Amino acid sequence: MGKDAGHDNEGKTIIKSGSKRPAGLRPDARRVRDTSRRLRDENNKLSHRATLDWHLDQRRVCDINGADAEIVPISTLKEIMSLSRTGVALMASTDAEIIYDAQSPASQFYVQGGRRIVTLNPHRPKGDLINMLGRELRRAGQAVNGALVNPLTFEPEEAILVNRAQQADALMVSIKIAWELKLAGEAEAWDHMAASAMGDVSRTFEIKAQADFRTLNNGEASRAAYDKFFEDSRTKQHDKRIIHQMLLDEHGYMKAPVKRPRVSMDLFKKLGEMPNGRNYLSMKSQRAPTDMCYSTVEDRSNANFLWFIKFERSFQEKELQMIEESIKLSAEVVDFAKWNDKVKRAAHPQTH
Repeated sequence: MGKDAGHDNEGKTIIKSGSKRPAGLRPDARRVRDTSRRLRDENNKLSHRATLDWHLDQRRVCDINGADAEIVPISTLKEIMSLSRTGVALMASTDAEIIYDAQSPASQFYVQGGRRIVTLNPHRPKGDLINMLGRELRRAGQAVNGALVNPLTFEPEEAILVNRAQQADALMVSIKIAWELKLAGEAEAWDHMAASAMGDVSRTFEIKAQADFRTLNNGEASRAAYDKFFEDSRTKQHDKRIIHQMLLDEHGYMKAPVKRPRVSMDLFKKLGEMPNGRNYLSMKSQRAPTDMCYSTVEDRSNANFLWFIKFERSFQEKELQMIEESIKLSAEVVDFAKWNDKVKRAAHPQTH
């Protein structure tokens, strides 16, 4: 009967496959050493997000004193953004104020007292900051064009569509800005985008742009990246957030007294306006941006909650309709004197 652990000729402990490691033995650290050696290699190609983050943030990770890395000045971000035609046009048209806010998890755009404000988390890598800045500048552009509307203005399924479209548009523009920066020699934002979860979207844009440079301005590369956003399960998180907003707004959205307006093509025309180039959402050769394929909810959990919201709203609508009908009937006043006179005439027709 064999034992789980034995000794070779040099006295080293041997662990057979399928057996438990005896207590006191040190774990095999060869894989850790190989990974750390690869991460330290400056010439190593960025193959995944962990490697990218290491190279972008290795000063803060490896500093003996544990001090934070230097924060990238906002002026530096603006200088880099000025290398992109789209970035320059957005900064000029929106006149947005860019500030750092450590309490913001990533980035945010909001309007306060007529001021358009973009906030960024200062502790993010420079490439990520550039991409977030491009995304929030596009949201500021949506606000200027009238396309940054509250999705809860519409019915549930159309609210899902509008929210997805706004997110896809902001991502697409940030990808285009990163590509223009790469062509100008500033590739850090593009490298960060390519290694992120949206790498397949940026790759779709890249394939179109490399095949024909004219697609950068005629809207084909932008539309390809926009459509790619709706594939896979990346819309699940965005749908979940907007559905939660619907459920939390019990006295507003869930109990709306009237049906909300339908989304129109005019909104998507405003959304697809580009500073330099063609409107990529009004191309006749592509499917309409209001097509059902852009609003279909495939995730079972989100679909169930969406069905509940639609049912609750239809129930509220029917209840209000019944109340209105009962009020209308109760408002009709019966003249009992005339009714009594008619009864007497019917009982004694000869006396009248």
